[in-house]
Amino acid sequence: MHPPAGADVTRRSIHPSELKLGQPLPCDAYDGKGKLLLREGHVIATATQLERLTQNALEAKGPPAADTTDEPAKLSPLGLVLAARQHLTTLHTNRSPADFSADVLRIVGMLQRACKANPDLALATVLMRRDGSYTIRHAVNAAIVCNIIGIAMKLTTTELAAMVAAALTMNIGMYELQKKLHSLDGLLDEQQRQAVRGHCEQGVAILREYGVSDQLWLEIVLDHHERPDGSGYPAGKTVEALSLPTQLLVLADVYCARVSHRHYRPAMTPNVALRWLFLNEGMAVARDITALFIKTLGVYPPGTGVRLRNGSIAVVTHRGANGHTPKVASITTHDGLRINIPIRRRGDDLAHSVAEVVDLDEFELSVSMEALWGSDAIG
Repeated sequence: MHPPAGADVTRRSIHPSELKLGQPLPCDAYDGKGKLLLREGHVIATATQLERLTQNALEAKGPPAADTTDEPAKLSPLGLVLAARQHLTTLHTNRSPADFSADVLRIVGMLQRACKANPDLALATVLMRRDGSYTIRHAVNAAIVCNIIGIAMKLTTTELAAMVAAALTMNIGMYELQKKLHSLDGLLDEQQRQAVRGHCEQGVAILREYGVSDQLWLEIVLDHHERPDGSGYPAGKTVEALSLPTQLLVLADVYCARVSHRHYRPAMTPNVALRWLFLNEGMAVARDITALFIKTLGVYPPGTGVRLRNGSIAVVTHRGANGHTPKVASITTHDGLRINIPIRRRGDDLAHSVAEVVDLDEFELSVSMEALWGSDAIG
């Protein structure tokens, strides 16, 4: 990628203090010929990559580059989430050990940029963008939830990157099987059960083969089906042996699965899924962790369909000051007539507070994310 011909572009060397292993780049990095080395936000994955940047990287100042085939610099938050899904699909389709770790961390960087720019929209994609492969969608959904909860729990940058990378790759040990299981009509056969029980260890073996050496990343993938009460697999570990990032992925994995439609069961509404999480997984994971998980997402996470006390149907657009007073946008009038342009409401206004959660599909109501979040949702 090069700056446009004839552009007045100045460059400075990026100081080594700005480059840290396991942390995102603070700016776009170019070589001396103007070729893009790495995009801003890309997590520096290896010591070799760090050394190369330290020796060669320059930051371009001036007009943006014209060739954006690598990754558009100005993708919207929704565009970043959708691009992350596409990159993850490509990574699984054309899997190669050469740059696997760096490629996964690049996707991590894209999702972290989306979450930083508009966390409510990023969370809404979990509920509202149900298109594409479930396997890919679930991994990206869990990664988004992990990143937002991890920030609320004040994980370090390194812990966040490892946890989000683990969410994206947690099921690499049964990637093809997972696609089949999503539409399975009956019970698993013995071979399938063994594959599921062994996919955590198999996943770690694949990641090691593909050059992943981050021990926390590998540990989270290995342990993401463990339960702190010892009832999980593959080793029956208890809470003392499980890191906080692992416990967060346990919750995110279960939550994102519960709010997704499966061939053998309908999706749970978010509030029911969160209550189920607290009453079931919360019995195993520390209650304070589960409580903060729910508080951060909100009782009505963004993207939830709701009926307001005035009778209108609305979509939650932003988490409010507390979990019970989100900001919403009405998509029908109080008597059920469809509104072409959603009307934004304040959740702390009694008439526009949430009365109940509804399934928008049952009412045959759909709304574009752009209508709710504007330019941030241009995909």
